[in-house]
Amino acid sequence: MPESPPRRTVGSAARGSEQGARGSEIQSVARAAAVLGVVVDSAGGLTTTEIAKVTGVTVSTAHRLAHTLVSGNLLCREAGSERFLPGPLLLRLARKSLGASGVPEAADVLKELADRTGETASIGMRRGDDVLVLLSVPSTRMLRYTGQPGARVPLLDSAIGCAIVAFGGDPVGQAAEILTRTGRGEPETWAAEIDLLATQFRGYAVLDDPHDPSLRAVAAPVVGATEIVRMGVEIQGPSSRLLEERLDELGAVVRSAADALEGLPVSIAFGEF
Repeated sequence: MPESPPRRTVGSAARGSEQGARGSEIQSVARAAAVLGVVVDSAGGLTTTEIAKVTGVTVSTAHRLAHTLVSGNLLCREAGSERFLPGPLLLRLARKSLGASGVPEAADVLKELADRTGETASIGMRRGDDVLVLLSVPSTRMLRYTGQPGARVPLLDSAIGCAIVAFGGDPVGQAAEILTRTGRGEPETWAAEIDLLATQFRGYAVLDDPHDPSLRAVAAPVVGATEIVRMGVEIQGPSSRLLEERLDELGAVVRSAADALEGLPVSIAFGEF
């Protein structure tokens, strides 16, 4: 007698249908998230054609997703054009997220640091062998360093980078190798070790800008919630004002700002983890 083909029960068919629907729903969510991301990252909004080009979906899919997001107030249409912009719900979510991130409080700490020292104050985070400048509050003086949020600076070219490496978990020798493989030229490892030991002894890093010797920076490490040093805070200004005889005084002020930043979840807001 020939074998009967295996039977598919109603339950298994329903489960298969449910899994297929669920997979389709997850794909739609992923595509909607991609659309939101490209619109938020755009300078002045995007059309459905531009959304399709950036995300790789078809124009009809981009059109359907964009209009669905508009109906949910996550996107909105620019008046008199075909461009899509972040919607009111998305903006409200962003404000709530920013408020819980510690960023406003971090900006307040930088403002106080800039006021106390008269110099531009910045927060930076390590990204590989670079430092990413996160926030800056410029000095109000006529002659000043302006700060460059969003800039990436080699560790060796940044006082924040030197502070992060000096107070990181690596032994001094390994930390010196990290510094000497980045930035300008190839300085001697022993010289970097001396600089790191001096930074550890003082509690802050001092660095004259390698590209502009008239600028000097003083930085201190910010210890994260996991006790890992990935962030730092600095002041930067003319070396004619950041004189050798003032460094201990300024270093103490910068360390105080670093202590104030330790309890804030600002590193999570900028995607450390």
